[in-house]
Amino acid sequence: MPPSQSQSATTMVVSINNFPDEILTHILSFLPFKQAFKTSVLSKRWRPLCYSLPDLHITVIRRVHNFRRFMDAVMFSPHSHNLTLNSFYLTIISCSKFLETEADCFDKWVEAAKQRRVKDLQLHFLPSIHVPLAPTVFCCKTLVVLGLTGIHIGTLFHGSVDLPLLKTLTMFNIHLENIEDFMKLLSGCPILENLKTRYVKTTTNVTTGGNFKSLSKLNNADIRLFDLPFRAIYNVRFLRVHEMETNLANEEINLYYKGFSVFENLTDLQLSWCNGAHDWDEVVKMLQNCPKLQTLAIKKWIGSLKTTKDWKHPYHVPECVTSNLTTCEIEDYQAMEADFQFATYILQNARVLQVAVFRSFDSSIAANA
Repeated sequence: MPPSQSQSATTMVVSINNFPDEILTHILSFLPFKQAFKTSVLSKRWRPLCYSLPDLHITVIRRVHNFRRFMDAVMFSPHSHNLTLNSFYLTIISCSKFLETEADCFDKWVEAAKQRRVKDLQLHFLPSIHVPLAPTVFCCKTLVVLGLTGIHIGTLFHGSVDLPLLKTLTMFNIHLENIEDFMKLLSGCPILENLKTRYVKTTTNVTTGGNFKSLSKLNNADIRLFDLPFRAIYNVRFLRVHEMETNLANEEINLYYKGFSVFENLTDLQLSWCNGAHDWDEVVKMLQNCPKLQTLAIKKWIGSLKTTKDWKHPYHVPECVTSNLTTCEIEDYQAMEADFQFATYILQNARVLQVAVFRSFDSSIAANA
């Protein structure tokens, strides 16, 4: 008889438990941190895998029982020794008492992450009470991204900053001992490309002493006025400055921070006012020092005060306006003489302008060249 046309097939069932640890850990890395740890109940084989994850993203929204014990188990697990940690995110949104209770542990958890050659470190504490953190957080040869919120950093001594690979630095509501410490921090980031700051404060009064080392590799800066002088970020291509209405009582200190350097490479500028009167003269002064600027965005925000005086456009026109400006946007354009005069100044003198958008509270006026 001819052989049967139907052939018996051999079915092979492979258990996921037979996969090597590297594959299982990779699978777990796609799960949220909390869900990944739940797999430890599957079998003894799975228990150590959660401690070897390459990314630890932990968010605490309220007081957690035995939080310190849990974090110690994660950060000091023998299963994770010699394994590179791609990212460590610790976000705590809780009461001040809880943050104060756990504060003495943050430094040792950061050191554990550094021992695993962490590349991306994010520490965010809300509501901010300026949780104390040792300045050794700024000494890590493997860090590429660093983000901090609600932290008080102790005095930075000579040589206490070493961030040779850091490219992105974000600092929100940070308290330093003095402005010189901020200088030391930025000087220790030789290839920094992206900088974002909001409310970087110091214990001692701001002075005009000392010089910021320019950040030659910096490409993108998003800062609050008076966080650092303009001259420290002169090399950027993209710049956003918030709270332009701010002025200090001391005119010398005002000039130290707001003294306009020439932004030779700047092509995209955004200026915002939040709670104070906007001044078109300040904008024109800035434009005079941005010869290559192509995009200008003005954000006054709803509720910001009107200009305190009518504005008459100057006879001179900045080089960028006549030669390079292609886009101009004004948020919260108001029916007032000063705003009308500035818009007219731009439209009449921007020879290569392609897009102009003036938005009021509930409508916008747009022009496309």
